[in-house]
Amino acid sequence: MKLDLRWLAAPEAEVAQAIARVRKESRPSWVPTKRQVLVHVNHCLMLWYLCIVWMTLGVRIDTLQDNRIEPRDTRDIVVLSAIFVVWLLGAIWLVRWSARPPSRKALMGEWRQTLTALAHGFTPASRREAPFSSLISPSRGNGYAHPRFVSPVVEFGNMMLRRPGTGEWHYLAVTLPAPMPHLIFEAVAAGKAAGSLPAGIKRSQRLPLEGDFDGAYRLFVPEGYERDALFVVTPDVMAALVDHAHGFHVELVDDRILFFAAAQADFTREGPWRDVERLLTGAVPPILASSARYRDDRLPDQNYSPTVETVRAALENPGQPWLAPPPRIRATGQRLDARDRRIGAWSVVGAVAWTLTLTILYVVPGLFAFAGFMSIVDGK
Repeated sequence: MKLDLRWLAAPEAEVAQAIARVRKESRPSWVPTKRQVLVHVNHCLMLWYLCIVWMTLGVRIDTLQDNRIEPRDTRDIVVLSAIFVVWLLGAIWLVRWSARPPSRKALMGEWRQTLTALAHGFTPASRREAPFSSLISPSRGNGYAHPRFVSPVVEFGNMMLRRPGTGEWHYLAVTLPAPMPHLIFEAVAAGKAAGSLPAGIKRSQRLPLEGDFDGAYRLFVPEGYERDALFVVTPDVMAALVDHAHGFHVELVDDRILFFAAAQADFTREGPWRDVERLLTGAVPPILASSARYRDDRLPDQNYSPTVETVRAALENPGQPWLAPPPRIRATGQRLDARDRRIGAWSVVGAVAWTLTLTILYVVPGLFAFAGFMSIVDGK
């Protein structure tokens, strides 16, 4: 992959002309924007304002003044109501503003990263669900990928899960020639660059390796697949990961190798593109070569010799070439034993906690504001 980053710094007029020719838009309407977040925050603050105002007035008038409205109460109600009316008008403007098309600056950033992706043979293809199942996307329906750039065997971009607190990641995924045992390489020399793994891996599954590799990565292997891991993780693979994948956790899952690190990447800057280049040119090739040779010989249809089977087919069925069975992995090797709080019982706890948070932020102040208002009205 030869980097072509000219669009990241090209004049705006040239970028606009180029995007008009290709007619590509990379930001779908369903991706949350900062404007929409601001609208929600404003709505929440308005509810809490009403709650504080009407509860304060209600307690003062209904309890302390025995339901008598004094001149100062009338003054406070008028002033505070006027403030809310002005705020409400501002909120209406804010909602309309949030529905407007993105700013010129935001559009220019989207166009620059789109044109840069197209220059390297990648197509923008954001998705409302996670495009694959992995450690950073345990459930396809709970995440979305934006921006996301794809080619027939490679994709990269940012991955976010819909529930707050479940993490944001940038990633690169490459399709392998065959499915592999589930292997996790936890980056330990990258400091905060890679971030913590999104799920807890059972430590008994760790496979220590000799040399400097253990100082850069911790390797986790399904029980019983230690020998397979040593076949896959050759010295060339270890050297490639140490030299070219620093700052990224690595996961082999199904027929995919995934490099991922915490936080979203800004693809309007050179750094993420240079990361993609060093991963594709330095870290991926040895793993592709190693995975092409691997078979899970625990399965009867995977335990064969291509040479023997080719000769046998030629003798038994002349003119009929031997076709290798589709590669596959035994169930025990498909997934590591991981404790993921984003799924299972922990996901229910998280959903309940999030619902309670929304209730506290929106429902509670609304109810208290109504109660305070009614205490004044009923008293009169």
